[in-house]
Amino acid sequence: MNFSRGSIAECFNARENNLDLLRLFAAILVIFSHSFPLSLGSNASEPFVLFTKGQETFGGLGVSIFFVISGFLITYSFERSANVYAYMRNRILRIYPALLVVLLISVFVLGPLVTSLSVKEYLMHPATIKYLESFMLINMQYSLPGVFENNPYPNAVNGSLWTLWYEMFFYMVVAILGLTRLLKKHIIIPLFLAVLFIAEMIDPGMAIYHYIELFKYFSAGMVVYLCKDKIKLNHFAAIASLAILCLFAGAGLYRFAFALFGAYLIFYIGFGVPKLFKTFQEKGDFSYGMYIYAFPVQQTVAYLLEGNITPIQNFVFATPIILGLSILSWFLIEKKCLALKNKNRIVVLPNNTV
Repeated sequence: MNFSRGSIAECFNARENNLDLLRLFAAILVIFSHSFPLSLGSNASEPFVLFTKGQETFGGLGVSIFFVISGFLITYSFERSANVYAYMRNRILRIYPALLVVLLISVFVLGPLVTSLSVKEYLMHPATIKYLESFMLINMQYSLPGVFENNPYPNAVNGSLWTLWYEMFFYMVVAILGLTRLLKKHIIIPLFLAVLFIAEMIDPGMAIYHYIELFKYFSAGMVVYLCKDKIKLNHFAAIASLAILCLFAGAGLYRFAFALFGAYLIFYIGFGVPKLFKTFQEKGDFSYGMYIYAFPVQQTVAYLLEGNITPIQNFVFATPIILGLSILSWFLIEKKCLALKNKNRIVVLPNNTV
């Protein structure tokens, strides 16, 4: 019996992978995790918080998966782009069109329907238009006047958007490294290891904390891409990685271990497992739409039920709506905008919209 599928490079070149499915799974983890604070006001009883003894939430796990995969695919994208302008244009086309639409819907559709103010007061309030400045991803505003002010988790309209700035920032980091010819194994591996250990020492209250913490996962994906011809996809290695990850979690080192062993598991499932739900995966990449629509939908569910809702109910009621919106977002906005990408790309992965 063959327990190895070869290297990641061999499987990656075969263009058969589960990365879209993993990203969808990551988005669902975020939705499930948010159902606890959005229903109870706290994530203290969230299952992954209990399992890791407060080290991580399912939402944090989902975000980690997103950044690890992104580090891999964005490094690939830069290498395959005709130039840095095409690369950045593709990145902007992936993030901004759908984001602008969800911000407009939040301000001009959702807000007027649920605000405690009159529609005129709401629309004339300075904070209403200022919310649209979140499109720039810097100094994001998370509340709208009178919106969700009595929810179990009050005021926040779309708390998930905070990660998008870091995603865009890391896109720029890859561009700078590529332009300076530093996007090489002998540079990125030491960088990843430095960030890995710095993340364990830095205070979470420091302004730089999220840059370090999230780049730890992103750079792990970069390393995997750059070393893809050397990393073997082995069943035993995957089982050992899972066991080691659980041991480190018990020792209070979950996040440290995830950047190493969790990253291996992600790419083992992504490339070492035959493509799952192939027909569904080839329909489109709905994960980004699910991520950006989930929070306001879950808050709306909590609002409509006046806070009398359990986390499971919130998750069950909200998820089909979120999926429907993400499908619409994909076919009406994201897919059409992505069609504007560089026509001269060397290789295009089906649905892995890098």
